[in-house]
Amino acid sequence: MEIYMQKIGLIRDDINPKNTNLNLDIDWFVDYTNTDQDEINFNIILKSCKNFNLNFKVEGLIKLDLFEEFVQDEFSQIIFYHACNVLMDMISITRESVHILSKKEYSNLSSKKSTDTPLNKLW
Repeated sequence: MEIYMQKIGLIRDDINPKNTNLNLDIDWFVDYTNTDQDEINFNIILKSCKNFNLNFKVEGLIKLDLFEEFVQDEFSQIIFYHACNVLMDMISITRESVHILSKKEYSNLSSKKSTDTPLNKLW
């Protein structure tokens, strides 16, 4: 079996939780199409129920090996496990962060003549 996550979407509040521990109560479901074929499409949606408002969706594809049987409960658990891992990574990388640039750091970003750039010299 091969499982592919083809599209991932995350909608979350503008406000970030202020504590370092995030406890999520997740409601989730997996919807399958083409369950009688060797390639099965799925959508999994995870929604938080309480403290931290978010909606997370993964669209993907399962490719079954020859003579492999589709067992919905088993596949749903595998997909849920991996979707939760991706969700936690996305929450981590989309958390609020502040970056202050000093004038010295961004003064090198001034525009140059296009003929002076290394990219133009390569062409």
